[in-house]
Amino acid sequence: MTTENDSYHHGNLKLALVDAAINQIKEVGVEKLSLRGIARTVGVSQTAPYRHFKDKNHLLADVAAHAFNELYKCIKILINPDTSPIINIQTVAMAYLKYAIENPEKYRLLFGNTIQDRRNYAHMVEAGEQSFRILIEQVDKGIEAGDFISGCSLLLANTLWTQVHGSAILILDGFYQNRELPMPFDDFLKAQIYIGSRALLLNPAQISLEKYE
Repeated sequence: MTTENDSYHHGNLKLALVDAAINQIKEVGVEKLSLRGIARTVGVSQTAPYRHFKDKNHLLADVAAHAFNELYKCIKILINPDTSPIINIQTVAMAYLKYAIENPEKYRLLFGNTIQDRRNYAHMVEAGEQSFRILIEQVDKGIEAGDFISGCSLLLANTLWTQVHGSAILILDGFYQNRELPMPFDDFLKAQIYIGSRALLLNPAQISLEKYE
């Protein structure tokens, strides 16, 4: 059988195993994921993955860290320093929902209860926190500019994220399938974000829902 040293440069096997795990999760789901199956896919011995991962939970934590970094890049690139914080927040929220819709298996892994003892995987926790910090930074800027209500930026950001996350779960659980909506689905999601983010504004009259009527 092909060995790790024969096929991979130092450090490359770990990345190959994570990539294989991501593909396997898409194909068969997290429950059927196995280190042995991934080893077969990559073409290494069944013991090779254990040189990098203690167990399946450890592997899933690395997959989640990879996905969190992916989400962060999707969000970070959309932040425009010349745009108002409220617009940046609305844009980021839509990107967040888009990521969830396009990557349902990864999204459920990120925020579900599959990974045990999450706090034991500092790299995964940090990867997740960096995306949330973007939201907090925009809330801070809105407060400093006098556009947002004053208060704990963590609380305000978390309140908005809770709404967006709830929308993502409803979408993935099929709540909106075959449901008659008053407007195209994307516009419906944008309107929800528009309404939710409106609560951040010191003067809500600054925005209008007319374009969604």
